[in-house]
Parts: sequence; structure tokens; C-alpha cells
Amino acid sequence: MKIGEKIKLRRKEIKMTQAELANGICTQAMISRIEKKKVRPSRDLMEKVAERLEVSIHYFYGEDSIESRYSKTAQLCKIIRQHLIRREYESVSYLIETNEELIEKSVGEDRDFFKWIHGLLFAYRDGDNDKALEYLIKMESGVKNGELRVEVIDSIGNQYLRKKEYEKAESYYQKGFDSFAEWMNHEKKAKLLLNYSICLFREDKYVECLDKVMQGLELLIEKDTLFLLGDFFYYKARCLEMLKQYGEAGEAYKKAQTIFEIQQNEKYLLITKMSLEEMQKVI
Repeated sequence: MKIGEKIKLRRKEIKMTQAELANGICTQAMISRIEKKKVRPSRDLMEKVAERLEVSIHYFYGEDSIESRYSKTAQLCKIIRQHLIRREYESVSYLIETNEELIEKSVGEDRDFFKWIHGLLFAYRDGDNDKALEYLIKMESGVKNGELRVEVIDSIGNQYLRKKEYEKAESYYQKGFDSFAEWMNHEKKAKLLLNYSICLFREDKYVECLDKVMQGLELLIEKDTLFLLGDFFYYKARCLEMLKQYGEAGEAYKKAQTIFEIQQNEKYLLITKMSLEEMQKVI
């Protein structure tokens, strides 16, 4: 039985409509196409579908099939992403080195993912921004998956941002922004929007920065998540402060402070408190 057939069977078992399954994950049309075997679902999408259908990801794949390897690769990618979030690049490097055989057999989106990780390691493990840039720029045009391509473009922008080449960074962030689609993961969109905002702020483009910040806030509030919410409120405050709208800036600083307290993010809590205190000295 194919993946699409298994999804449909499980959906019928629990009396769930295509619209209910798709809600917050992808479009109903995408679910329909998967069930009709017209498209192969991505790794991230399958994990979300499995969770919504209340089954293990292994429900869809036979242990001795090619799909079993696909499932193992998906798990490896998930673990690598967790370490990336915590900026544990040595752990990422170790996972890459100890799973060479699995990675060599990867295809399509998975292969592109591992290539992207190699590019990031040039920068964040080895400290070679130029090599990372050359590698990421070369691979970007060949990435077919829309979400991953946005992440690669975001990474290129980040390397230019580190090099203080702000115009080049901005052009890549705009390119990634123009590639946004409704079905894309909101966290990946939020990361690019935040980096774009930081770039604009460093260019002293406070009005443009505030516009991107507000788009980020709207996205995260709509998704009811604290992910990067404190960071966006912080940059909202910074922009408003530079535009001399001190009252609104103070409110935004306090919201950022509250979120960082909830998240126990001591570093950014301290930065936010100090920024608010510095602003209060001049008003």
C-alpha cells in the first residue's frame, strides 16, 4: 500500500476530513494530491501528517523498504536541526561524520539538506565565511524544495551580514522573502524575517525594519507561538526608539522582557533591560 493510500485509510478510520488534516499543515489540495499519488510528500510534511493522524512515522514505511531508509534519514535531519537551533556545531559535525553511509544514499531534498549543512559548517565550525558563501551560492540555484531553498538563501544573507556587506545581505533576504508561500513552515519564514529586520536596522533603515518586524509579529501571533516573538518585540522597540516614539518603544521593550523571562533567556533578558534603561536616560 502506498503512502497516499495509508494516509487516506487512517484519515477515514478516525473520521477526519482532508480539510481537518490539512489545517495548519498544508493546503487541502496538497492532501488530495498525496492521497491520489500525484505527489511525494516532503519529510517535514510527513512528520506533521503522522502527528495529526496520531500514528508513528513508521506507520507509513516498511522496515525493509527504501522508505525505511527515508524514515531514518528524516530522524537524522530532525536531530541535526535540534542541534542547529542550539548552535551546537560540533555535535552537528559529529552526526554528519558518523552517518556517512546513510547520507551518501540520500537523494533529492535530503541530499540538498546535507549539502546545506556542509555549507553552514564551513562558516560556524571552521570560521571560513568566504568558503561557506561560495559553497552556498553555488548550491542555491539547484535546490528544488521551496522551504529549504528559502533557508539556503537566508544562510547566504547571514554570511553577508557577518561580513557587514549589508546591501548584498539585504538583496538575498528580499529574494527569500519573495519566495514565501502560504504553505511554508512559519518558523522558517520568521527566521528570515528576523534576519532581514536585523540587516535593515544595521543599515539605519528604521521604517523599513519596522515594517518587516511587524510582518514577523503578525505571523507569530497568528500561529500562537513564542518562537522568536521576544526578538521581534525587541527590534520593534529599537526601531521605535530610533524614530523617537519612546512611549511605544517602552511598551515593546517590556513585552520582549516578559517573553524572555518566560523563556528563561537570561542573555536577551539582560540586553533588553539595559536597552530600556539606556532609553529612559535620554527621554
